[in-house]
Amino acid sequence: MWTEARTQRHNRKEAMAAAQSSIERALELVGLTGVEDKLQDNVRESLEKLRHAGIRIWMLTGDKVETAVCIAVSSRLAERSQQFFTITGLASVADASKRLNTLRRRNGEDVVVVDGSSLQIMLDNYPHEFMELMCRASSAVACRCSPTQKAAIARLVQNQMNKRVAAIGDGGNDVSMIQMANVGIGIPGKEGQQASLAADFSIVTFSHLNRLLLWHGRNSYKRAARLSQFIVHRGLIIATIQIVHCAMYYYAAVAVYNSWIQVGYATLFTMLPVFSLVLDEDISEWVADTYPELYRELRKGRSLNTKSFLTWVFKSVYQGTVIMVISVFVLWDDHYFTTMHLSAISFSALVFTELIMIAAEIHKWHYLMILAEAFSMICYLVCVLVLPTVFDRSVVFTWNFLLRVLIVTLVSCVPIYLGKCLQRRFAPSSYSKLV
Repeated sequence: MWTEARTQRHNRKEAMAAAQSSIERALELVGLTGVEDKLQDNVRESLEKLRHAGIRIWMLTGDKVETAVCIAVSSRLAERSQQFFTITGLASVADASKRLNTLRRRNGEDVVVVDGSSLQIMLDNYPHEFMELMCRASSAVACRCSPTQKAAIARLVQNQMNKRVAAIGDGGNDVSMIQMANVGIGIPGKEGQQASLAADFSIVTFSHLNRLLLWHGRNSYKRAARLSQFIVHRGLIIATIQIVHCAMYYYAAVAVYNSWIQVGYATLFTMLPVFSLVLDEDISEWVADTYPELYRELRKGRSLNTKSFLTWVFKSVYQGTVIMVISVFVLWDDHYFTTMHLSAISFSALVFTELIMIAAEIHKWHYLMILAEAFSMICYLVCVLVLPTVFDRSVVFTWNFLLRVLIVTLVSCVPIYLGKCLQRRFAPSSYSKLV
């Protein structure tokens, strides 16, 4: 009977329903199976810390409204004192406009709850207004969401609201959202590993999200900012020296340094110390986890913005100018004043200045940083020994030469360091009292 119903060309669904109703009679229930869907450990604490870090949290789920609201309350996505503003059961564009006007008059402290059909009406007719009001709310819950709607929300928040989106999911229906977001984070679940394989990062449990964002995210931003600034500083300071040198020689196209030591400056002498800054930590992991409010400072972008870029440009121009001008000044009227000695003194001061600047920016020393600084110094000393046409050893290893290099280096670095000390004294960082 069932086989005949399945093979019919006309009214197949009705025939299959009739066959099923005739077969399934007087059955005895033996057992039920199902996948348990419950909150993981430490989800409440994780969401609370993320809220304190200033991160807006939206929950996009396929559950019905009642279940989603219960999950939001139990996971502390919504505080007990917060109210829910529901947008459900919309049947027309006029109804959607009325609910948006009502939501616009709220103070933005409510948790917005919207179902799938109402969400689709909003996305089709009022995408910008709806996203703007949703971003003003403390949290948002979207129920009965399809994978396409999840991806559409992630795209609208990025494009229209100019926000960065991190999407976290554990199922195959979250793959489109994860791939659409700026950062996709997958969690291997009982439904499979589709989300984990499609994501940029994979974590075992949701509670690991705190460490990924508050600790590794902070270090990634801080280290990338510091590294990019020093790469600019390292290149601009030697370019400034060359410009000043040409200006002092009536803009003649004369290279101030030998090609060998220029290559060594970009590789052996300064590369490892600069790249060792990726090991620096401005605060400990315990402080970052205990005080998630520190993450708010990162969202302001002060570590890498126009102001910080111009500050490092000024440091580079100042130090490059000082190194060349003072190198000429300390050699003036000297009996061994030559372009060879000028190059040796200015280049030595340049290498020492770069290494000192790197050391002054380090918050927590790592043994690899010390090895990088020591390796650079050893390479420089070896270069002095093996390049007699660049460094006159009879002059380099004298107290007069070392004194001149010391004077140029101090004039180059001391004002910068004093300015850094004054900044720490009168405009300390937000975490200065915690370290």
